[in-house]
Order: sequence, then C-alpha cells, then structure tokens
Amino acid sequence: MSDYKNLPTWKRGMSFAHTVYAAVEAAGAKGTEAGARLRKAAVSVPSLVGEAFLDLPGSDVEEALGLAETKLAEVASLLTSEPALAGIPEADRESLLTDLSALRAELAQLREERSGERTH
Repeated sequence: MSDYKNLPTWKRGMSFAHTVYAAVEAAGAKGTEAGARLRKAAVSVPSLVGEAFLDLPGSDVEEALGLAETKLAEVASLLTSEPALAGIPEADRESLLTDLSALRAELAQLREERSGERTH
C-alpha cells in the first residue's frame, strides 16, 4: 500500500476541504442543506484519492478517482448556483474555484499515472 498522505493531490484535497469548511462557516451556511452538501462533497475528494492508493484492482482505482472528479464538479456547481451559499464572499468563491481547477488538473494527471502503472 502506498502512503497516500504524502501525495501532493491528497494534501491539496485536504487543504481544499478545510478551506471549504471555513467558507461555509464564515458564510453562516453551516446549518443549511447546501452547506452540508458542499462540505461533504469537498471532504470526499481526498478520501477518494486515498482510496485509489489502497491495494485496489485497476477498475476500482479508476472508479475512486472518477468519483473524486465527480465530487469536484458537485462542489463547483454548488458554489456557482446554490442560493443558500450566496453568503460566501465573491473573492473567497473565486479562490475556491481556482483551487478546484488546480485540484481537478492534478486528479486528471494522477488518474493518468495510475492507469499507466497498471499497464506496466
């Protein structure tokens, strides 16, 4: 088993989740359904990255990383269209979306690397 906690993508995912939690708290949306969904989706990303680095068969690795990408898309959708999250300041929202884009690119690269490991 690889030590996924040393992966830059896992670390970025954890940092992103913490930032999302703080933004939801600061916006006063912690007790809302939208706030809960946003936090749950954000924390799922590093969890799924870690899962992909367990001793899983190839299709399970692809599934875990694909789900992580889906969770990032859910975060983006919630940040850009959920009225209950309007209390998140625009600068914070833009920063989160920028971080999300970087994390999405890292996930795509990680997915490609993991796919290559299985074929060698």
